[in-house]
Amino acid sequence: MNIFKVNVDITVYIISLVVVLLLILPIIDTIFYKNPIASNPLVVFIPIGVLVITLLFAPTSYVITKDQIFIKKVCGSIKLNKADIIDIAPPMSNDLKSSIRTFASGGLFGYFGKYKSPKLGNYNMYAGSMKANNLLVIRMRDGNKYVISPKRIDEFLLYAKNT
Repeated sequence: MNIFKVNVDITVYIISLVVVLLLILPIIDTIFYKNPIASNPLVVFIPIGVLVITLLFAPTSYVITKDQIFIKKVCGSIKLNKADIIDIAPPMSNDLKSSIRTFASGGLFGYFGKYKSPKLGNYNMYAGSMKANNLLVIRMRDGNKYVISPKRIDEFLLYAKNT
C-alpha cells in the first residue's frame, strides 16, 4: 500500500483562511459583543454547517493498493478499481481550460466535486491545486473521469500502473 498526500497550493490556504474568517466573524460578534442582530441561531449554525460539510468532503490523500486506488476524504473514500482504469496521465494543455463548477468547492479546503470543461466534459475533481503540472486525470471504462493532485506525481504513476 502506497499513500500519497494531496498537493495543496497556497491559493487553497488563502481561500480557506479568508472564508473561514468571514463565516466565523458573526459568531465572534455574537459571543463577544452581544450583537442582537447576530444572535439569531441561523447566523451561528449556517456558517458552521457550511464549514463542517465542506470539510468532510475535502480530499486528504490517495492510496494505491494492488487492485485499487482510493481517493481518501476527511469522511469516507472513493474506490477506483485498477481493472476499470483506461489511463492515468497529466491533463493536456487545454483539458481543464474554461472549467466550471457544476456542484463543487472551488478552493475552500481544496477543489473537489463535479466540474465540467469543454474538452474533458464532466469530471470529478479531488485536488488541492489547479495547476496543470500538479494534476493527473484518471479515465475510467464507464466514462467517469477523476482529476487528482498527488504529491510525487512520477512515483504515483509508477505505483498506479505497476502495482
